[in-house]
Amino acid sequence: MTDSTPQGSFPPPPPQQPYPQPPHQPMLESDARMYSMLIHLVAGIAAVVSAGFLGFVAPLVIWLIFRQRSALVDFHGKQQLNLQITGLIVGVAAVIISIATLGIGMILALPAWLAYWVYSIVVSFIAATKANAGEYSPIRFTIPFFK
Repeated sequence: MTDSTPQGSFPPPPPQQPYPQPPHQPMLESDARMYSMLIHLVAGIAAVVSAGFLGFVAPLVIWLIFRQRSALVDFHGKQQLNLQITGLIVGVAAVIISIATLGIGMILALPAWLAYWVYSIVVSFIAATKANAGEYSPIRFTIPFFK
C-alpha cells in the first residue's frame, strides 16, 4: 500500500464548514415596547435597591439578548446603559473626591451624587412610559458611551 503523504506527516484535515448563523427574527412591536419599557423599569428599581451600583446589570442583559431583533430595544438599551454608567462614574468620583479632600469634598460631592441618583431613577420611569409608547426619546445628562 502506497501513501501519497511524506513519511511522518499526516494528511490535512478536511475543510470545516462554519455553522450557519440563524437569522434574527424581527420582534413584534408590542414585544419591543414591552422589553424597552422593562429595560428602564428594572434599571430604576435596581438603582433604588443597590444605590445605583447594580442598575446596569439587567438592562445590559436585556439589551444584549434583544438588541438585534428590534431597533427600539437597541435604542433604549443604549440610553439606559449610558445613564447607568454615567451614574456609576459620578458615584465613584464622589467617593474619590471625598477621600482625596479628607472628607471636606463630601459637602459638595455627596449631594451631587445623590441628585444624579434621584435623577436617574426619575428619568428611568419617565423613559419607561415613553418606551412603552414606542417613542425614541434620548436621555439627557449622560456620557454617550454607546451611540
